[in-house]
Formats: sequence, C-alpha cells, structure tokens
Amino acid sequence: MKLKHIHLLLALCVITIQVIAQGSYIPLNSYSQHLLDRFEIKSGRLAMPQEFNTTSKAFQRNRIASYVDSFDITGAKLSKVDYFNLDYLQSDNFEFTNAESSLSKTKLLGVFKYKSAFYGIKHPDFNLSINPVTYLQGGYDTRLEHIVRINNRGVELRGNIGKSLGFLTTFSNEIIALNSWTKEYYTNNKVVPGASFLKEYSDTSIVTINHNTASGYIVYQPNKFIDVQMGHGRNFLGNGFRTFYLSDFSRDHFFVRANTRFWRINYTNIWGQIYDWNPANQRNLPKRHYYATTYANVNLSKNLNIGLFQTVSFQRDSGYNSTGYDLEYLNPIIFYKPVENGLNSPDKVILGADFKYNFAKHFQLYGQGVISEFRIKDMLARNGWFGNKWATQLGLKYIDVFGVKNFDAQYELNIARPYMYTSFNALNAYVNYNQNMAHPLGANFYEHVAVLHYQPVNRLSLKATLIFAAYGNDTNGSNWGKNIALPYNSKSLPKEYGNEIAQGVKTTLLISDLLISYMVKHNLFIDLQLAYRKTNSELNQFKTEAILVNGTLRWNFNERRWDF
Repeated sequence: MKLKHIHLLLALCVITIQVIAQGSYIPLNSYSQHLLDRFEIKSGRLAMPQEFNTTSKAFQRNRIASYVDSFDITGAKLSKVDYFNLDYLQSDNFEFTNAESSLSKTKLLGVFKYKSAFYGIKHPDFNLSINPVTYLQGGYDTRLEHIVRINNRGVELRGNIGKSLGFLTTFSNEIIALNSWTKEYYTNNKVVPGASFLKEYSDTSIVTINHNTASGYIVYQPNKFIDVQMGHGRNFLGNGFRTFYLSDFSRDHFFVRANTRFWRINYTNIWGQIYDWNPANQRNLPKRHYYATTYANVNLSKNLNIGLFQTVSFQRDSGYNSTGYDLEYLNPIIFYKPVENGLNSPDKVILGADFKYNFAKHFQLYGQGVISEFRIKDMLARNGWFGNKWATQLGLKYIDVFGVKNFDAQYELNIARPYMYTSFNALNAYVNYNQNMAHPLGANFYEHVAVLHYQPVNRLSLKATLIFAAYGNDTNGSNWGKNIALPYNSKSLPKEYGNEIAQGVKTTLLISDLLISYMVKHNLFIDLQLAYRKTNSELNQFKTEAILVNGTLRWNFNERRWDF
C-alpha cells in the first residue's frame, strides 16, 4: 500500500470516529418550533437533515445552535424581532454556542450565569443545566360557573457527558381543577389528555386532580449520522397543527427512537410500548400493547421534501404463546405489511405519505395522507364500504402576511373516514391509555383549523386560533366510527356499505381563542387567554357552550392547550 493511501485511510478513520457534542432535544410545542419553521421558510431553502427536520420533530440543541450561528442573514430580510428571536435560539441552547447574547447580565454564585439556565455549567467534558418548571394558571369557566386552575411545580435537568451522551429528566407535581370539556373527557375516559392513572378529589361540580408527572431520556450518538434516544416521553411526526401519523396528544410512554441523517435523507425509527387502560379494572396493571414506526423523508430539491410513513400496532400479551414485543418488528429497514401477513396476525398496519413545499420565502404548502385498509374496487365504486379507511390533510403557512413583519398565518384541512385506525381487536387500536395516538378527534370527521401569529415587538406575541369540526357521535352503544378504541365486527357495525364522513349523530365543534403572551425574561411568560368552545348537535346531550378566561404564569413550561 502506498504512503498516500495510508494517509487517506487514516484521514477516513478520523472522520469516521469524529463525533460532535451530543445534546438533548428541544421540547415538543416549544416556543422554538415556530421560530425554526419560520426561519427555514425565510431562508429560501429547506434545512438539511444534519441541521433539523420540521416533520420528524427531534430538534437537537447542538444542531439548532450550529444552524443559528451560521444562519445566512443576507437576502432573508430579517426584522428587528427576527434578530431578537435568533438571539433567543442561541440563548436557549447556550451549551453549544459562544454567542455573547447567551450570557446573563445578572450573575450570582453561578446562578443565572446564562439567560436560559437557573444554574448552568459549560465544561470541556460535560454540560449541565438545571431549571425550575412552573405553570400557575387561574381562570373562570362559564359552563361550570366556578374557578379552574393549574398548579404545576417541578424541576428539569439536562446536559451531556462527553461528546456522545446526552440526557434530560423532568419531574413535577400538578394540581388541576378541570375546565368543562376536559372534565367531560375525564368523565367518559377516566383520564386527562397527556396524563396517566389519576386519583381525584371532588365535589358535585369541581373535579380536582393531584398527580405527579415525570419524563426523561438518554440520547447516544455513535457517529455524526445517527443518534439513538431511549426514554419516557412523546413524539410528533408531521408539519401541521394536527397529524395523522403520530402526535403528542396521548400520555408519555416508553420508546426507543433512532434518527439517521445523511445526504438529503432523514430516517426515523420509533419502537414503543403503550397501554390499554380499563377504568373498571383499576387494581390491575393495564394490558400492554406496542407499536413500531418507520418514517423516511428526503429533500428532493432545496424547496421540496417528501416522506413515507408506516406503523404497526400490535399486542402479544394475551391469546399468544409468546408474549412481549415481537422481534419481527425490530428490523429498522423492512416493510411491515408483508411481515404482518407472513405472521397471519391481526396486527394493525397504517401507511402514509406526505410532502412539504416552501416557496417565495413566504409560503409553505404541506400535506399528508394515511390508509389503514382499502379495496380498490370499492373505492372506485364509491360505495361507502366501511373498510376503506383513510385520512388526509392539506395546509398552507404564510409568513409576513401582506408584508406585515412577524405576522404569520396558517390554514389546515383535516378529513378522516369512519373507522380509521380501528381494529376488530381493541388491543390493536391506535390508542394509548384511552387517548388517541394521532388526531384527538379520532376518526369520522372533517376539520378546519386557522392560526394567526403576530409578534409586534420583541417580547410580546399574540396568537389567535379557530377550529371548526363536524363529526358523528355514538349513542346507546352504537359504533359509527369516531371512537377508534371500539373494536368492530359484522354484528357491531351499523352497516357495511354506505358509510360517510360525520355519520351517526352529527355534531359540530367550534373552538376559538386568543392568547396574549409576554416574555418577562428568558422562558418566563405571562399569558392572558380568552377561549370560546361550543358544540351543537341533533341531540341535546351533545350540546355545550363555554367561555374560558385564563391568566397564567409559566417558567420553562410550554403553552398548555385543550384543542379538542
């Protein structure tokens, strides 16, 4: 071997083992997510997978810091508020940037040395950030005619050890007096969206719950292409306000997630364990069921991204000789449907595709579609066969609307056929602890969503949300296809053919709210919210109307929403 070949081999070895500093991920629905979406559109190019991917929402802090530090401001036409937001992103990921804007003007024995950390350490061998987590909310619900409140106090610890290991853990205690529609959801399902087993103390009108919450994970990056996350938490796959893939609506659960990023490709695998919660059997551990998800997308050009999705939901804890997770689904690069067919199993496979197209440095057009079952002859005949199960989404984002700086709009249409996600086996339904894994409304609906964001000055932001949906409700044990947790068979279905969207007891849902937020200091917000929710139906039992007024103080806590 020639000397130059030896030098080349050594150089390749160095490149292969070189690993960038590994950080944790920014939280789902954080203030940063909208900013990153906005900067990607304004930049005129899609972010590369090595930077971040807005569909597969695993935003690593080290990658975000690098993206912001190297952001090309020429031609982006940034406003003063945009520059403030760039500084915010640098400060929020202080561990991985040397920007002076991340330093606090107030320092006391290491406390508040960095804007985003109550106590932070940057060391060549490790980084550490400790923050309080606080959410204090008080409001009034006109339907209940009494005060509602949330009192959440806790702590967050995050950091990294060496170049390849990162971690995050949070713990908090929460006391919540439920608003009217969350109380109704709790009455029907014995859970609160996003929560696990609960114990209530209440009188005839006020339902108050005191519970502990915890989430955490470790993330390991063996090389610059792959990072593996293992922990207890949630995931979100999609570009919209809603998603038909995998959302963060349901409770935290155990999962392993592998993110592979190379060239223009982002490839995600998620293996998770979820639960079937039966309120009538509270003393027993809920039955486990599982899912395996693969999502891959690619930047076809600097403006167009397309993706493919598959997930399988299954259970092996009863009725099988072999229990636990089926090892067949651990293969990260296999098509699940042939595996499911080969096992002659009742497992539930869902397939999907999506696209995102950014253009004119102001717009993003996105869409998503999923199918669970279908027969081509019945789809062509349009005969309403119950087994033709699909859902679709189409949306548009418009930033700096009509030239108004930092005024952004979003519109989204979501449609789901009856019985989408359902199975004849209840344990295979796409449900975790009586909470839908994808869209909060389940299936059998159409929905319009409009969102306006406006940030007139650095620390003040306003957000208006309008949601209108129509769906079909069930009565007297019927199953018209909205409740995806209900199993079906030939006897339980009202009809095999002639099924249509919003069948059953037709009900409309209107949610509108205005949220005004002021950032007092980094990640310390004061919120004022006015919300209106109304359901109208053919039956009086499904008619409701409520006005909710809230005031909130939150510190290192994301906006809490009840959009269902």
